[in-house]
Amino acid sequence: MSDIQHNTARPGTKKGVWNEFTVIMPLKPGGAERMRAAFGGFDEERTKNTDRIGTVHDLRFVIFDNDTRCIFASTFDGDWETYIDDFATIIPDEIDLLFAEVVDYPGVRSPAIKDFIAKHQVSAMAFYGAYTDASVRDVWKALKIRKALDQMLDAAN
Repeated sequence: MSDIQHNTARPGTKKGVWNEFTVIMPLKPGGAERMRAAFGGFDEERTKNTDRIGTVHDLRFVIFDNDTRCIFASTFDGDWETYIDDFATIIPDEIDLLFAEVVDYPGVRSPAIKDFIAKHQVSAMAFYGAYTDASVRDVWKALKIRKALDQMLDAAN
């Protein structure tokens, strides 16, 4: 995304191929209401867009503290820098829409985005996953194999 090199370790806890990611950010006055209206949940299109990244196990947004702060938390495969770059290159407009109400948000295409995120990111005190050695792509592949096997077994009956 940018040519800026960061020599500092990024926040977040890693287990197997999984990384946890939690940012806690202040919202602009009235931002929670505007964020809710702009976001509207995960419809089929938003799900497909997120799946295009191919490394996101889960994610969630939570508005709290009387609508003054927001948590964005996710679990992803791979490298922190690549994770942020993927959001910036694959679904940048959606990310900017979702975070437009965050105080001092520079935009996902900005060279300052990674430092902004790191400033607001906290590492989990504890992090668990039932299958942390399986990437998102591994899970997708296993599900395809299961479906094909089920179809083969059903056809044999």
